[in-house]
Amino acid sequence: MWRPQTKEAVLREVRIREWRARLWHKVKTAARRVLKSVAATCVAVVCQLRAWSAATAHEVELNRRLSQRYDKLLRLGEQAYALYRSGNRSFEVLVPLCEEIARLEGALESTRTQPLVVVTDDRPATQPATGS
Repeated sequence: MWRPQTKEAVLREVRIREWRARLWHKVKTAARRVLKSVAATCVAVVCQLRAWSAATAHEVELNRRLSQRYDKLLRLGEQAYALYRSGNRSFEVLVPLCEEIARLEGALESTRTQPLVVVTDDRPATQPATGS
């Protein structure tokens, strides 16, 4: 059971327990600070990745539209040259292709002027189920 202890032994045991409690408090505080720092860093990295992916998506869309315009202009030039070689001076066949190129130019300009859209997490919070 309990063995008799001297006053010095009891005080030493109390000091050891107080020291352990202070140490545990310091460890908890340090761990909390480290976890907050890691969480803040992760949030910053995610925000940077969102911005980078939005910029990349915008650039990909712009390049896709530029490529479409280039292909249409190439096809227009080939058809105009084929009409010229055949001696046909009527270029009404090229009007729909020119209109399509004009539409692509408008889409390209709107893509250039469109600001970057960074996707945010705007999901509504889940409502607790109410029982009837």
